[in-house]
Amino acid sequence: MPGGKHIPARRGELVWLLGAWFLLAVVVVLVAKQNLSAPGLYYDEAVFAGLAKDFVTGRVHGQHMPDHEVVMLAGRPFPLFVQSYLGALKCWMLVPAFWVFGPTLAVLRASNIFWELVALLLLMLGTRRWLGLPVAIGAGLLLAFDPTFFFISTLDWGAAVPSFVCRCASFLFAVRWTQQHKNSDAFLVGLFAGLGFFNKADFAVFLIAIALAALLCYGRELFAAIRQYSFGIALTCLGFVIGATPMILKISRMIALTISGPHPNSAGQSGVKLRTMLSMYDGSHFYRLMNVGGVFERMYDGTIGAKTPLGIAIAAAVIFYFALAYRRKNARLRSVIFLVLAAVLITLGVFLLPDAIRIHHATLVYPLPQLILAAIIVTFWKTRVRSAKVDFAIVAVVAFVVVDLAATEFQATLATEKLIRETGGRGRWSESLNSFCRENRDRRNLTIVSLDWGFNEQLAFLTAGPELSEPFWQFNQTLPLLSPDQNSIYLAHPAEYSVLKYDVAYLNQLQKGGANVEITPHVDRQNEIAFYTIRFRQP
Repeated sequence: MPGGKHIPARRGELVWLLGAWFLLAVVVVLVAKQNLSAPGLYYDEAVFAGLAKDFVTGRVHGQHMPDHEVVMLAGRPFPLFVQSYLGALKCWMLVPAFWVFGPTLAVLRASNIFWELVALLLLMLGTRRWLGLPVAIGAGLLLAFDPTFFFISTLDWGAAVPSFVCRCASFLFAVRWTQQHKNSDAFLVGLFAGLGFFNKADFAVFLIAIALAALLCYGRELFAAIRQYSFGIALTCLGFVIGATPMILKISRMIALTISGPHPNSAGQSGVKLRTMLSMYDGSHFYRLMNVGGVFERMYDGTIGAKTPLGIAIAAAVIFYFALAYRRKNARLRSVIFLVLAAVLITLGVFLLPDAIRIHHATLVYPLPQLILAAIIVTFWKTRVRSAKVDFAIVAVVAFVVVDLAATEFQATLATEKLIRETGGRGRWSESLNSFCRENRDRRNLTIVSLDWGFNEQLAFLTAGPELSEPFWQFNQTLPLLSPDQNSIYLAHPAEYSVLKYDVAYLNQLQKGGANVEITPHVDRQNEIAFYTIRFRQP
C-alpha cells in the first residue's frame, strides 16, 4: 500500500511465516476433515460443482439454474456464467481437482479448503511486507480460527472463496508493486481485481471502497505514482479489463434487472443485513443457520451456540488505539486509518447494495477486521512507557486478549462442528439427500422429479443415471396431476423447509387420499425429517 513501510523478504522471516501458516493449515484441515461428508451438499455449492462436472465428464446431466451460460470448448460445455451477476470462476477452480480425483463431494470440499488456505497464505505474505511479521501471523491466526471465515470457506457458500482469493492476491501484488514497482506486479493487481469482479458483481463494492480509502489516505502518493509509473498503471488497467471483460459486458443487463425487478432496500432488509453483520462478528452465524436447516427466516430465533467477542474487541481496540495515537503519534497510524476507513466504506456499500442480505455479501469486508485488530494488538504489544511494571501489565493484557480471542473463535467453530456431527446437517443441508443420491446414482430407468427448489442441483452433481425434472418453474395456481409412473420418484420438503410450497400442497393432497401412494420420510441423524420421497404403487 502507498505509504507502507518497505519490509524486505528476509529468509528467516519467510521461514517463520511459512511455519506459522503451515501450523494453521494443519489445524484447519484437521477440524474441517468431517466436512468432507457432512453437512450434506447445499444447492448453492452444487450449482458450481455441477457445471464443473459437466465440463469434466463432457455430459450435461440435468437442467441447471436459469440464466447460466456455457461455451463449447473441445466438444465440452465450458461454464462461463452461473447467473448474469455470477461468473463461473469457482467452476474453473474446481475443474483441475475434479479432473484428477473425480467429481465427488469430498473432492469439492477439499478443493474449497485448499483455496481457502492459499488465500490465507497470500494474505500473510502481503501483510508481512506491509505491516511486518507479527501482524501477519496475528492476522492469519485471527482469520484462520474465525468461525465465519472457516465455514463460508469450507462450504463456499455464495462463491466466497474465489472472491477471497482474488482480494488477497490483489493485496499481495499491490504491496509488492508499491515497494518494487515491477510491471508484472502491476498487471497482476489488475488481473485479480478483474477476476474478483467477474466472479461476482458485488466485488465492485470492495473495489470502490478500497479506492476511496486509498484516495483519502494516500492521495498525494497515488497521484505521484500515476505520473511516475504511468506504464505500470496502464498495465493494471489492462489486467483488470482482461479479468473482468465477461462481467463488464453484462453490466447493462444487471442494471436493467435491478431497476425493473422487485429489489427494495427496505427497512426490513436493512434489519436482516444488520443481524447478518452482528452474527458474522460474534461467530454465531453458521451455528444459527445449521441449527434451523438453512431456513433464514428462523435462524435468529433459536439457540446461538458459542460466541466470540471479535466485534467487541475490534471496536474497543480502535477506540483505545486512536486515543493513544492522539497523545503519541504512531508510525502505523495512517495504515490503521486506511484499514478502518476501508472497512467502514465496504460495510456501508453492502448496506446500500440491493438484496445483499446474506453472509457472503457481508464478508466482503474480510480480512480487514482481522488486519485492523492484529495491527493494533502488535502496536500495543510494542508500546513502552517509563515504568517497567506498566510495560509488563500492557504485555500481559495484550497476550491475554490474543489467547482469549483465538480460544473463543476456536470454541465457536468446534461448537458448530459438533452440531453438524450430531445432525449430519438438518433440512436443506441434510446428508440424507446425499444418501438418497448414492442409492439411486446409476439407475437409468428412473426419473427423479423435484417439487420444490433445493433438490435439482444436488441431484445433477451426485447422480449420473436418472433423468431429472424440475417442473415447478411452470406451475400456476392450479397444480397439475402427478404422473403415476412407477419409475418416477417425487421429492418434497416438509413445510418448515419448503420454499415455494407446491410440494407441501401435493403432500397434503396425497396424504389424505393416496391409497396407491408410498410417501417415505428421509431423516437426519437425530430422526428429524429432511425431505420426503413420493412413489406410486402398482394398481
